[in-house]
Amino acid sequence: MGWKKAVLPSLCILLLLAGCINRFSNRTSGSKDWAEDGDSFTLDQTYSYDEKYYAIQKAEKEPYGDGYVYYLNVYVYETETDTLVSCFCPARARDFHGICWENDTYNIWTQSGDIGVYCYKYEDMQWIRDESAKRPEYIISKYDKYKKSGE
Repeated sequence: MGWKKAVLPSLCILLLLAGCINRFSNRTSGSKDWAEDGDSFTLDQTYSYDEKYYAIQKAEKEPYGDGYVYYLNVYVYETETDTLVSCFCPARARDFHGICWENDTYNIWTQSGDIGVYCYKYEDMQWIRDESAKRPEYIISKYDKYKKSGE
């Protein structure tokens, strides 16, 4: 009877961990279903629609006045060779909410609490901020639900 008391809690923990691993494994596969708030953005490694590229994000300390501030840098790699192809800095790290790829291009969208949602358009192996880009309807910001409800 004693072994059952030890096995049952262990089994519950293993099932819980398996569920967590399954949920978080989708965060890097290009799937947008994992978002808790229903938004499209992630802070995790994420792949382009065809998995040719992947992007990671790193907060890095930069000098600022007499101190420092953390900025978020997005690094884009070629998947097949793990070669860094581009890097850009969209915002301060403290305000940053993540990135997502468009479903059919290599354009990357960023979301930041202070500056909003912006497109970094893919041109000649570079990602350049395009302030005139229209966000596709399938890219959902964490703030879209407030706009719809009128709050």
